[in-house]
Amino acid sequence: MQLPRIPDDEIRRLQLLGELAILDTGPEEGFDALTRLAAEITGCRIALVTLVDDHRQWFKSRHGFELAETPRDISFCGHAVLLTQPMVVADASRDPRFAHNPLVREQRIRFYAGVPLRIQPGISAVGALCVADPAPRPGGLGELQLLQLSTLAELVCERLRSRLSIRRLRESERARTRQSQLLEAIKRASGIGFALLDGEGLIADLNEKVSSILEQRVEDLKGSDPLALTLPAARARVGTMIRSCLARGVRVTGDWPLLARDGALRVAGVNVERLWLDDQPYLFCVVTDKTQQRLEETLRDTQARTLREVALENSLTDVLSSIGNAILYHRPGARVLISHLNHDRLDVAYLSHDTLAGLAAPARAATRPVFYAPGHTPFEALSPASAAWRFPLLSEGCQWLGDLWVMPARAGRPGTSESSFLDGLARVAGFAMERQDQLEALRERAEYDALTGLANRTLLGEQLARALAHAAGHRQRVALLFIDLDDFKQVNDTHGHHAGDKVLTCLAERMSETLRKTDIIARLGGDEFVVVLPDTSAGTAQRVAQKLLEVLCQPINREGVFCPVSLSIGLILSRDGERDGTGLIQRADEAMYRAKQAGKRQVYLLDEPVCSGEEAV
Repeated sequence: MQLPRIPDDEIRRLQLLGELAILDTGPEEGFDALTRLAAEITGCRIALVTLVDDHRQWFKSRHGFELAETPRDISFCGHAVLLTQPMVVADASRDPRFAHNPLVREQRIRFYAGVPLRIQPGISAVGALCVADPAPRPGGLGELQLLQLSTLAELVCERLRSRLSIRRLRESERARTRQSQLLEAIKRASGIGFALLDGEGLIADLNEKVSSILEQRVEDLKGSDPLALTLPAARARVGTMIRSCLARGVRVTGDWPLLARDGALRVAGVNVERLWLDDQPYLFCVVTDKTQQRLEETLRDTQARTLREVALENSLTDVLSSIGNAILYHRPGARVLISHLNHDRLDVAYLSHDTLAGLAAPARAATRPVFYAPGHTPFEALSPASAAWRFPLLSEGCQWLGDLWVMPARAGRPGTSESSFLDGLARVAGFAMERQDQLEALRERAEYDALTGLANRTLLGEQLARALAHAAGHRQRVALLFIDLDDFKQVNDTHGHHAGDKVLTCLAERMSETLRKTDIIARLGGDEFVVVLPDTSAGTAQRVAQKLLEVLCQPINREGVFCPVSLSIGLILSRDGERDGTGLIQRADEAMYRAKQAGKRQVYLLDEPVCSGEEAV
């Protein structure tokens, strides 16, 4: 069994973990929901939110696992925190790091996958979101499962960051000012209702979403007793809930029946949680309007469907179609158009009716809903009798992403409930658009090296497999070059890691400029690169390798200082019908190793040296 190595920044990492003040705290549904979802997505029996302490790993949330903590020496996550990418162990009983681990022998852990929880840049992970199973998985997790697990890990990190932010705000000498700024930002950015109750149970702050539910001004509601706004028959129950939340930190989710100014009932769905500001207890209330039950149910179902479709990476068209159908269900005869800002171009992403085909999406005119009277809409093709309602699609950071347009069959403005409903659907569409962009970015990061922009090991495996399959079917050969810098450590030691990064990025640019667009260039990690030349003869491959050697070995100018570059290239050609990409890379690696043994700065064709730095091929 191999003990996990201690990170170089262990002192700072433990300080950060201590600052969270989360160890040995009670269960929290926010974490538990994420572990349950991780188990469901991956099909594993066990899912854990693990925090790696000095001598132990402690589980903030555990699903399918009885132990509350284990020694750090036997932890899988102790290895995962050293990484920046997910760690997958297909069969722990065959892995020399874990073969004799008590967790493998006694708890029968065979499969493990963990995503490091890195909550602050420059500091190693404080723990990991991991899943485990008694059965080995030779294939590990699928690409989608690994992406979804990483997304859940980021949600765990966001909860930890939020916890850390609140604690730091409380401990700062300027906590009061910063807390006030934070609450104001939440009020402006929140897509749902927000209210803050002080230690006496009075309304300390709220946003306009809550005031619109009650149809009263924000200024009139501040400092008031929410029980005075509550339906008399529910005041005793609501009063008990407020006192319990303040005294014991009980979290409550439910419906709160309120009375508007005109005496009409407004049902608010609330999620109440205690937080501490200036060492005083407050209740943070997230509020949604449930007055029109059918509207609320439709919105909730649409949101849930959108979350599922986004998690499954379904097309944005499917998500927007669900939103359009929900609008048409509650507004028969209306027509719906949804535009999407895609790479600085405003496209029509959804049309509810063929009669809207060819209708251009107007450029944005405002960042709030706008209601156009008949004859004043920005659509020239609409009849003069048509009205139009515009709801902007915004990201969580309030960036404009497009518009939701509703053209009702009858002119007029939507009521408060319907306007909130449509605004909620617009936010769902904005969420879907934003998440699609994020997923595309995540997918790109998962397939490309962050430093050089070249394909990473995962994408290389896919591209090499396709190249070999095509070559096998067309009686062609694939050449593979394994490139490794000579004495790269001296560059880092002499000039610093920034210089080393500059060398790697410069080499990547030189390779991209020298090779064909059909050639595959990848960075395996560190200072190792692989180049795949499809449909290439031995002679052509040798000439390309020699050309690369000459180009790449040119000194690199960094801020007026020239860094010398030397590298060794191992060259190998695929055999007839060969489809084993891993074996091909291993043979090329062996050829590169022999190039180094033969004196470095040269190309080596396996079993036959091709050239040195001063000789022709």
